[in-house]
Amino acid sequence: MQEVAEMTINDYLKDYLDKMMEFREAAGYATATYKITLMPFIDFCCSNYKDASVLTSDMLDEWLTHKRYTLNTQAVFIACLRQYCRYINFLGRKAYIPDEDYTLKRIAYEPYIFTDTELRALFCAIDGYGPSTNNKKYRPELVTAPMFRMMYCCGMRPSEPLRLRCSDINLDAGDIYIRETKKHKDRHIIMSRDMLHLCREYDELAGKRTWFFEYGNKPYDRRWMTAQFGHCWKRSGLGTCRKPRPYDLRHAFATRNLIKWIDNGLDINNLLPYLSAYMGHSELNSTFYYIHLLPERIRNSAGVDWKQFSSIYVKEGGSIED
Repeated sequence: MQEVAEMTINDYLKDYLDKMMEFREAAGYATATYKITLMPFIDFCCSNYKDASVLTSDMLDEWLTHKRYTLNTQAVFIACLRQYCRYINFLGRKAYIPDEDYTLKRIAYEPYIFTDTELRALFCAIDGYGPSTNNKKYRPELVTAPMFRMMYCCGMRPSEPLRLRCSDINLDAGDIYIRETKKHKDRHIIMSRDMLHLCREYDELAGKRTWFFEYGNKPYDRRWMTAQFGHCWKRSGLGTCRKPRPYDLRHAFATRNLIKWIDNGLDINNLLPYLSAYMGHSELNSTFYYIHLLPERIRNSAGVDWKQFSSIYVKEGGSIED
């Protein structure tokens, strides 16, 4: 390898981060988290270690003492820094790479796993929603069934049906165009025949409008959605100590597709990239996480090497990408 001229960290840290971001973008990976997470640390090092030529463990230790992250945020920072320092070493300069023991595992929300009975009871309550008597403009009896079924049947994030315009849904072809969602990724979703039929029925009843789920010329908001989901859960009579969130419908979509593939004897290792693209994940390890949510008997019967997937998951220092 060609010898690299002596420079201080001020000369190359920011430039190398820019190059790494260009490389990740060209490969189709997200970059926003890296920039937001690493730039304050780089500025700190360049200000306090102006004459240093190497990024060291002492700089990292001092930064963490100074910054006082939460456990989750520190884990994200360490994971990003590890990849960045590996890149610096790849370019021919030395940089301390935090080892795996340095990572404090993030405390992730544990998704609620619905049973078949719970899902039936929940959607029975959703379908049985009576007309609103207090506020006519919200019309939950019209909106909740197609909205929550979109999340369960199409694996959509809660924010995605709320931001859908009528022009984003092709009710002839059954295609949904998801714009600029998490990590700024667009994608297309093909609805099932039943989901398409429900959307067509709703569209006829809702009339002319801009937003697919609309009241007063604007889309419904997240707070309203969460409240309606809570009402439906309460009406279902399931009343467990731990209550699910709307997001858990998306998790149910992923895990139930995996279970169906396993029951049909399909190779989920080959199918995971398709699930990842359908759900709009920017990186495949986010989709790997759903294997962790499967019952142990199913993981074992499928011959899934969970230790291998777990090592990938922990190596990135992250949790499930909702």
